[in-house]
Amino acid sequence: MRLLLNSFIICLLLLSCSSGKKAFERGDYYNATIQAVNRLRSNPNSEKALQAVKDSYPMSLTWFQGKIDFALSTNSPFKYSEIVGYYENMNRLSDEINRCPAALNLFPKVNYYTSELAQARKLAAEEQYEAGLLNEKINTRLSWKDAYFNYQKTDRFMPGYKDVKRRMDDAKYNATLKVIVEQIAVSRKYQLSSDFFLNQIIENLMRYRPNEFVEYYTPEAAANARLKNPDQLLKMSFDDFVIGQSYDKESVREVKRDSVEVGTVTLPDGKKMKAYNTVKARITVYRRELISNGILDVTIVDLSKNSIVSQRKFPGQFVWAIEWGSFNGDERALNDEQYAICKRKPSLPPGPQDLFIEFTKPIFNQVTPFLKSFYQQF
Repeated sequence: MRLLLNSFIICLLLLSCSSGKKAFERGDYYNATIQAVNRLRSNPNSEKALQAVKDSYPMSLTWFQGKIDFALSTNSPFKYSEIVGYYENMNRLSDEINRCPAALNLFPKVNYYTSELAQARKLAAEEQYEAGLLNEKINTRLSWKDAYFNYQKTDRFMPGYKDVKRRMDDAKYNATLKVIVEQIAVSRKYQLSSDFFLNQIIENLMRYRPNEFVEYYTPEAAANARLKNPDQLLKMSFDDFVIGQSYDKESVREVKRDSVEVGTVTLPDGKKMKAYNTVKARITVYRRELISNGILDVTIVDLSKNSIVSQRKFPGQFVWAIEWGSFNGDERALNDEQYAICKRKPSLPPGPQDLFIEFTKPIFNQVTPFLKSFYQQF
């Protein structure tokens, strides 16, 4: 294992010390320049790295300029967004050269494309903003989602561009699937535990959001937010459940243990020796089980079409058990476990609320992955 680890570390060191020659031979002039400059920082006299920088840096600039010229010649709706990336890479190369004395000796006057990048950013912001406006007009949830990403990129290219912040918020709201989560209807006796179970599900979905474009509302929260057109209704109900169904069992067994010291015997010559024999006991074990189980029905309704889009059932069970017992006979015939059972007294079981929570735990572990997977698609 240590040999493999050492080999891996050596490979990493070799890669980090690359002069950039292999990247250059692959036509990856950008990374060839980066690798060669990094090599020069640790070894300013490396002839291979000096040659690599001398060859790859000008070719990198030529390659990026060619990509810029080609993009400008096309009718791509996002050509300036693409061009911004090229200018940023060209400026990064200039930074790398400037921060390496050995490389700077080769290129004393590197060029920064500051004005070109600023102009490209302005035009990129404009094209993303216009695309967002077009997506708004389509007026579907998915088009609003695209609009949100358009405005996000607009703000990245030019922070605060026009009214992009407001439009981004509007797009996010219109792109978000709004789900009403109904309270699970159970008897008042179990309502507190049922609410706890439901809140755990909602909190889990909110904490590990499968999708930023899904929002969950209780009916009260939806009313407070004046939500006019929710998209879906998430309904959960127990088809049936039983709490603390009791089962008592009694078992009786004979137990024995051989070679147990039971006393002493006197031999004919007067000497005394330990006496061994088999000891026996009759043990009665009582077992009480409280079984709680149920099946949760999860139904997701499309409110615009008033149709069910998904329905699943999830079973759960919890068994609480206690054992105690008694014996007649020689206690030395019992093993440690049997002795402990006989010393134990029957204890009170958990309350109905606790039993409800316990049997819903395996249901929770099934429902949350299902809902995460379902809402990931939106």
